[in-house]
Parts: sequence; structure tokens; C-alpha cells
Amino acid sequence: MPLPARTTRTRRHTLAAAVIAALAAVLGLLAAPHAHAATTTPVYKGTGWKAWTSNGIYSLAPDGYTIVFADATARTRLTPYLKGPAGQVTTAVGVPITVSTIIDTTPAAACPPRHRIVVHYTYRPMGLKGMSQTRACHNTVDGSAWGGHILIDTEYWSTTAWFSTDPTVNNNYRKDTVAHELGHALGLDHPNADLNKDGTITSGECVKSTAGRKPVMCSKNRGAAAAADAGRYTAEYDLPGLRQLLRNYALRQL
Repeated sequence: MPLPARTTRTRRHTLAAAVIAALAAVLGLLAAPHAHAATTTPVYKGTGWKAWTSNGIYSLAPDGYTIVFADATARTRLTPYLKGPAGQVTTAVGVPITVSTIIDTTPAAACPPRHRIVVHYTYRPMGLKGMSQTRACHNTVDGSAWGGHILIDTEYWSTTAWFSTDPTVNNNYRKDTVAHELGHALGLDHPNADLNKDGTITSGECVKSTAGRKPVMCSKNRGAAAAADAGRYTAEYDLPGLRQLLRNYALRQL
């Protein structure tokens, strides 16, 4: 689970007001049926999604992000798990996410260059059993996702029965975990809510679609996903949230 890292880097993106307005209009056309209608003010929370505002992230920049790796082992192990969700954001949200072969040795305690996401494959990055972590950075000028570090716990591959005795279920959980952490780096928080109105928000307490899908960003996980859904952002919740973060980028600069 994420422990956010903040950046002191700054970069101002100056765009003409007319261009920004046009961008906002175009982005509105990308919205899925379940997404918010186009708004004239930023939105930071919706059904099944939430912006990571507590970590300073309010928007997603349109000019794209590059996934790089801390070492060759991380690249070999995790590239197959990143291509699916990265491609989904590229095509369904409109923000290009490139999974590269680049090795980047920026320490996990420091922010990498702008719009670079460094992926690590490391044992217990939070010092806790089975817990992965995203250390997301943000642009301190405009509040957009800067990039950062994703640290995936190696324990998920240390035994064939880490999540269950079913190898397919195990791999589906791995796919979901990687997509979940990438979602944090792009600015999504956990969307858990007090659905039963008992005064407590619990692990796994997230909205569920009529098809039985919970958001990928549900904490600590959304439960066993169908093979076709594993490692994919939901059309009902996660993707509308990312689209709104993209719209927020233009709206916050008007």
C-alpha cells in the first residue's frame, strides 16, 4: 500500500486559455457512459474512484508518462504485468503510457525525472508481509501527477500458493496489484467508503458493479477477479476517475 513521497520540483506549463478550453472540450468527448458529465470545475471524487489529493495529486497531465525499471530483474519480471494497464490508459483515457526497457537507478527516496515511473521488484518494501508500495511524486506548481516509484513485493512470486492454491487466481491477483500501484502513480487513491453506514471504512469495502466488479483501486484488494478483468481498470469506476483527472489538468489552468 502506498506511502506517498512528495517532490519539491516545479515546472509550469503555460498554455493559452483558448487552447486549454479546447482541450477540455475534447477530453469531455472521451468520457465513458458511467463517467461524470463534462464540468467547468475540477472534480476529485466520484462513484468508485478518488483523486490522491492527500498526496498533492489533483490531475493527470496529457503529455504522457514513461515506465522504466530499477534493474533488469524488475524489467524481466514486471514488464508483462505493466503492458496491459499501460495500454488501457493509453487507448481508453488518452494519456500515452510507454513501457520502456530503460534502467533508471534513481533512488526510491528521490523523485525521478518528470513523468517517469520507476518500477522496483523488491522484498517487503514497506517492511510488512505481502505489501507493495507506490511513492508518487507531484508537480508542486499545478498539482499534476509527476511520476515516482512503484515497489512490488517479490513475495507474490516466492511461492505458487501465495494468494491461493489456484495458479490462475494467483496470477490474477498479481496483475491486479501491479495495475493498482500504477493507478496510484497516476493519481488515484483508494475509493473505499462506509457503504454499510457503521461508522467504519474497512478493507475491501468498495462499491460493486452489477457485473460484480469492484474498482482495481479498492484497498487492500478487490478480491479474486475474473481472468478477463484481472489487471484491467474497470469501465465503471477506475477509467472514469482517470478521465476526470485528465480533464482536471485543463480545468485547473483556466
